[in-house]
Amino acid sequence: MTAFRDGRFRRLYIGDALSGFGDTALLLALGIWVKDLTGSNSAAGVVFLAMGLPVLFAPLAGRQIDRVRRKTLLMVTNGIAGLVVLALLGVRSAEDTWIIYAVAIVHGCVATVLTAGRNALLKDLLPDRDLPSANAAFGTLFGFTRILAPLVGSGIYAAFGGHLLALIDALTFLAAITALASVRVAESPPEPTGERFGTELLAGLRHIRSVPLLSQVTLVSAVAFGAVGFLEPIIFVVVEDGLHRPAAFFGVIVSVQGIGSIAAGFTGAWLLRRAGEARAIGGALVGLGLGCAALAVGATPVVLGGAIGIGLAVTWFSIGWNTLLQRHTPSRLLGRVFTTAGMLVTVPQTACIGVAAVLIGVVDYRVLLAVLSLVILLSGLRLLTRPKPTPVPAEEKTDQTELEVAP
Repeated sequence: MTAFRDGRFRRLYIGDALSGFGDTALLLALGIWVKDLTGSNSAAGVVFLAMGLPVLFAPLAGRQIDRVRRKTLLMVTNGIAGLVVLALLGVRSAEDTWIIYAVAIVHGCVATVLTAGRNALLKDLLPDRDLPSANAAFGTLFGFTRILAPLVGSGIYAAFGGHLLALIDALTFLAAITALASVRVAESPPEPTGERFGTELLAGLRHIRSVPLLSQVTLVSAVAFGAVGFLEPIIFVVVEDGLHRPAAFFGVIVSVQGIGSIAAGFTGAWLLRRAGEARAIGGALVGLGLGCAALAVGATPVVLGGAIGIGLAVTWFSIGWNTLLQRHTPSRLLGRVFTTAGMLVTVPQTACIGVAAVLIGVVDYRVLLAVLSLVILLSGLRLLTRPKPTPVPAEEKTDQTELEVAP
């Protein structure tokens, strides 16, 4: 991976790996913590709803990301997250579950800022040719985290409780701050603007609409991941009714998806070089549709194979998606573009989770899997066969203009 040749990227990556691992281990244990305190599955589920709520306000975060230095913002955000997580030390009984919910909401906000801010910083840190490699490296990291963090988090929680997990997570945020402090990067200065608040807030959406390829990929991805939303409640029916296994087997499926993510991380940069971002995203969606279809087969090896395919496809999608937005967005718009695009894809997915929760009681899960798989497949084929033309990156346009006017 060529990005690792840059020592600054290596330090950024190590810091992000530590904080991401600690955070994932803790946040996955929060639901268990609430369940232990209250005895309620519904109360435990609210933890994950709380984590997802901040996506509705993502463009506000994007505006702030574009108004300040990204490195400083990332350091401050990690510091806030580390302090907030220490509030969990005050959780003693069911009456204190509001603290867990509050921490979950704050960490949803933190995740939005850290992800968009890091992706924006990478554009200033690395040349465009190294962005696929960097995004692929983070895809591999996601896979390892998905496999190991739930095991480590649940193990520490079972042995020592949530308080120790909170302390460990706070330390990982401190490690991320230390790593960021050592990274020297010449950032694009924030652009002064006299625009009204609403105009400035919607700049990310306007940019996406102004670039046909970004507009097409965002729309197709919103449709595809709306269908993916149906998978969230269906997967438990697949485990219990399709495979006749206990609900805890879901953890095995999640870990197996991590194997696919690791494989995708090692091959993602190669795929982008061969196919380009748009077709790579289209191919990833086709793979995702096939992986979802495999879940309808009531055989454990086939379902686990489908899970590997889903992990592979989702990570390939993420690598292509991040690289596409980075390459075709001016640096000082990246915060708003990333958060707006993420919201446009996530909101349909979240809405469809609720619809699926209702339908699963009256429609056979295999029928729902067939429909969602078909929608995802058709979405992927659209990008794979008929992508919009790739725009000339802003930097190349600038270089060409300078050549044209040179005496």
